[in-house]
Amino acid sequence: MPPFVLVDGSYFLFRAYHALPPLTTSTGLHTNAIRGAISAIQKLMRRIQPTHMAVIFDTSEPTFRHELSPIYKGDRPSMPEELAQQIPYLHQLIQALGIPLHTLPGAEADDVIGTLAKHAEKAGHQVLISTGDKDMAQLVTDKVTLEDSFKDKPMNVDGVFEKFGVWPHQIIDYLTLMGDASDGIRGVPGVGAKTAAKLLTEYDSLQGILANVDSIKGKVGQSLKDNLENIKLDHQLASIVCDLELNLSYDDLKLAQPNVNELRRLYTELEFRNQLQSLDHPNNPNGKNYQQSLQSTAASPAPTASGQAISNDQASSSSSDDQLGQATYHTVLTQPQWDEFFARLSGSKRFAIDTETTSLDYRVAQLVGFSIAFDAHDAYYIPLAHDYDNAPQQLNREDVLAQIKTILEDPQVEKIGHHLKYDAHIFANHGIELQGWYFDSMLASYVLNAAATRHGMDDVARLYLSHLTTTFEQIAGKGVKQKTFNQIEIEVAAHYAAEDAHVTYRLYEVLDEKLSKHPELKHILHNIEMPVASVLTQMEENGVQLDLSFLDQLSVDFNLRITELEQNIQEIAGQSFNVSSPKQVGEVLFDKLGLKGGKKTATGQYSTSESVLEKIDHPITELILDYRGLTKLKSTYTDGLQKQANDVTHRVHTSYHQALTATGRLSSTDPNLQNIPIRTEIGRQIRKAFVAPQGRILLAADYSQIELRLMAHFSQDEALLDAFKNGQDVHRRTAAEVLNIELEDVTSDQRRQAKAVNFGLLYGMSEFGLIRQLGFTREESQNYIKQYFHRYPGIYEYMQRTRQVASEQGFVETILGRRLYTPEIDARNMMVRKAAERAAINAPLQGSAAEIIKLAMIQVNQILDPKQAKLLLQVHDELVLEVDEAAANEVSQTIQQVMQDVVQLSVPLTVEVGRGINWDEAH
Repeated sequence: MPPFVLVDGSYFLFRAYHALPPLTTSTGLHTNAIRGAISAIQKLMRRIQPTHMAVIFDTSEPTFRHELSPIYKGDRPSMPEELAQQIPYLHQLIQALGIPLHTLPGAEADDVIGTLAKHAEKAGHQVLISTGDKDMAQLVTDKVTLEDSFKDKPMNVDGVFEKFGVWPHQIIDYLTLMGDASDGIRGVPGVGAKTAAKLLTEYDSLQGILANVDSIKGKVGQSLKDNLENIKLDHQLASIVCDLELNLSYDDLKLAQPNVNELRRLYTELEFRNQLQSLDHPNNPNGKNYQQSLQSTAASPAPTASGQAISNDQASSSSSDDQLGQATYHTVLTQPQWDEFFARLSGSKRFAIDTETTSLDYRVAQLVGFSIAFDAHDAYYIPLAHDYDNAPQQLNREDVLAQIKTILEDPQVEKIGHHLKYDAHIFANHGIELQGWYFDSMLASYVLNAAATRHGMDDVARLYLSHLTTTFEQIAGKGVKQKTFNQIEIEVAAHYAAEDAHVTYRLYEVLDEKLSKHPELKHILHNIEMPVASVLTQMEENGVQLDLSFLDQLSVDFNLRITELEQNIQEIAGQSFNVSSPKQVGEVLFDKLGLKGGKKTATGQYSTSESVLEKIDHPITELILDYRGLTKLKSTYTDGLQKQANDVTHRVHTSYHQALTATGRLSSTDPNLQNIPIRTEIGRQIRKAFVAPQGRILLAADYSQIELRLMAHFSQDEALLDAFKNGQDVHRRTAAEVLNIELEDVTSDQRRQAKAVNFGLLYGMSEFGLIRQLGFTREESQNYIKQYFHRYPGIYEYMQRTRQVASEQGFVETILGRRLYTPEIDARNMMVRKAAERAAINAPLQGSAAEIIKLAMIQVNQILDPKQAKLLLQVHDELVLEVDEAAANEVSQTIQQVMQDVVQLSVPLTVEVGRGINWDEAH
């Protein structure tokens, strides 16, 4: 009969954490301790095959030993956060595997193990304790054995003597004499391991040693006499308690059947792919039982595909517990297969679709194939352009696309996708305008909870389906050797592609059900995000024209100024150095010039970040910041834009991202148009490079002070409402209110200070930030802010109310009911919590502004005549259009009215429309 196994879980945890390199999931969760500990436990179980066992952990609560000694375990460093975050997952995983887990507040794992071991021994069971803790050698008997499972070294009674030179019943005395610094057991000064063993060999026990202390000569004898009180305390600290009240019977510690659903959830979140796949292959070749097969870490075979329908056992999931569900994947290679598939496609009113291409950049991507799922049970991959050596004959791409064009362009046929905008671009490259956008699972995930996860398919499937998708790197490799999709064998590509469509359809089913419980969120998806995605596709296709010769000259001008700045910096420094090198800048500032404020980072070099340099009052730091800002603008815009422009049209096509920011704001990349400085002369110069072609002009329609207007709407503050309703300069009105002076007496500096507070509060600025913006002393700033809230009590009440709502329900809402989650609102760390509170105050304002500009985009796009005008850009609260000169007046008036009427607030929305031959003139 196998022994009763007791595992020192805390030892396993720390041993695995320090033994394995850092490992994290794609979401940043550390997993090395979990992986190592579970692997060691499973290895132990496969070898011993126990019927009864328990894994025991320490708890964070102090024990009686801490009360006995203030220095008990005092030298141990605090647990790293990277380890602490893994403990709950390890506990859950052990229990899901059917392994009894036990902790007892106020007692150490050693005491629980000691008690369980003694009870089992009295009942006649053999006991195996798996630990690396030498203290537990005191528990060894003829029936109790120790082993370090990381080293596979069992230790019986003779083994204890062989290792320590004393017998198990002498270990407590041995530890008392020699001490244990890690546990705060001081020991007797001058007595080490050898001396302790020698004394115990001669006198048998600590009691015998102390009874004969007068006959022990020299420093050791004197030290024993001088430390009698400490010896008594240390003996208590070193003794494992073996009589705890646990209320556990032997039968309570019997291994149970694993909880497969819980394992699937945990393996998915932890991204343990091999273990997750093993759940679908319970019968392993060694004939082990189901429990043991789940404890195996062997990888399952790679997925395959063929020209025929793939059998069910090769489908994505063969377990009914998998939330993805069971499906059959088909590869369409021959004309008869296509005819059968197309007949089904032609009769379908709704399907999920996904494209496979050669690049993530839609502007250069080539279509390699596409996949379709009509339901949650069948998915098809149609390869069209795999061109590796010996690739099988495939259907003609142009013929296939010509056949499906009518279906893809039919608005009555509902298309489901994950990031449909990308697929729409790919089809547009082949002359197909995708219509019938019905459901985008990326946007649905984003609308449900923007903060819950990233919204790529892999992340959303993991969260909502507990399914780990096949990643592109798994089939294509990594780095420079990574294949493009056309180079991947169809046998491998088919499963990957069909899985994408299958997962997308299942996500539609799951997320649509969740959205149905929140009608306001379903409205946002179908009436804002989905239409906006379609509009953005058109905007990205349109692009905006650049004046490349102007950019080229601007780059030359910037370069001259950069050189001038570099020379001035080096002149002040009194030496030549690389101004672009943070390391050299730090050495010049803090070593050579001896400026105050230098702090070294973990790498050993000085930090020269913007926040550090801004605090240093010296001419050189201002020049360095100017140098950095200008070099970044040159590389990103004056040089970068020229590289990104189309060689033929000279138009640049930015990419908009809908599912990225926490508040619903759009962001853009390649190029990032959100970060062009608006109010600086340099920023205006860059905007001049965005131009209209001959016969057209640019219109820029911008919401004026939209977030302040939203603050008036949400707060219902009477003074703020009155200022906007009467068309007053709200910052001048604020200064007059706070300073108790007439409007006409407000100076430009006083208006600036009021503006700093108005926008500072909107954007969640801290008190320190406001002090810096105002230019006052701390006391002056605090008095100003106090008077501000006195004059605007509605704003203060809004802020307090929003903090409370965020804390109570974990989210705040926009004007249309979008939920903006605040996961750190109850953080223990005060700075983190305060930052979350400030973000919660701003989120409804910024999120509502995002919804208003999106509604404006939809409605403006609907009323535009595409022959006269088209939307090009959306930046912050501004829409940029390209319009025929002859239609400019009419279009300006129309879009102004449309944008001002998209929602009704307690104060009027105001839109300013400018026009010009370039963006700067229009703005």
